[in-house]
Amino acid sequence: MLSDLALLDIASEEVEKYGMHPDQFIEWYGPQDGRVVVIVHGDHINGDGRLLYLRPAALALGEAGYRVALVEYRRAAGHPEISVADITALTRHPLLQDVIWLGHSLGSLLVLGALFDPETSVKRAVAVAPILDLRREAEEADTPAAQAIQHWFGGSPSYLPDVYAKYDPTVLYARMGSADGFAARGYRLDIIHGSADATIPAQHSKDVKGEAFNIAIVPDANHNDVILPSHDAWLFLLGALG
Repeated sequence: MLSDLALLDIASEEVEKYGMHPDQFIEWYGPQDGRVVVIVHGDHINGDGRLLYLRPAALALGEAGYRVALVEYRRAAGHPEISVADITALTRHPLLQDVIWLGHSLGSLLVLGALFDPETSVKRAVAVAPILDLRREAEEADTPAAQAIQHWFGGSPSYLPDVYAKYDPTVLYARMGSADGFAARGYRLDIIHGSADATIPAQHSKDVKGEAFNIAIVPDANHNDVILPSHDAWLFLLGALG
């Protein structure tokens, strides 16, 4: 069943607008009484920059009994604050309180920003193939991820150090407090990363092993395998959600 869902690209007929812009909407999947999971896509790196590549995951989680909010948000080169504003607005949505937030790739940057912001209601997150150290990711190598980040932010970290610091999960986490404080306040972060990820190296997730996070490195999985219902990595995701 899950392998069949992975082949589909079927948009939900249950769509909710949360703003006036065409990119401000939620696609809902699964039973209304299911546990809510918010999915934030990160397809700035390839494809058309839309949420459609995560529809199989949303469908599969809906089939598993979750109530899934697959969200779209505004993006503009040189203006990351626009995307952050939309995610912040979604954290105030009455149906998205005390729920699990899941971000893939660049979408994890937005989810981690919400998790590490004490002003939001987000306390539980799953980061899949995540960007944990924004400056490092943008500077370390000439990768699709680095190029996408610099395009989104409007320049390199050396050119825009204050902007990068404002949205860097590493900086936000340090500002939030110690690892003990993070866990003691009821926060939880699960990280899932494929060992064969050539877009965002798994080593970047391994390097935060000493923090109060739960980290799973999936053998032989690439950047998108970790979000596919047909891949073995899907079991790691279900485990993190459960």
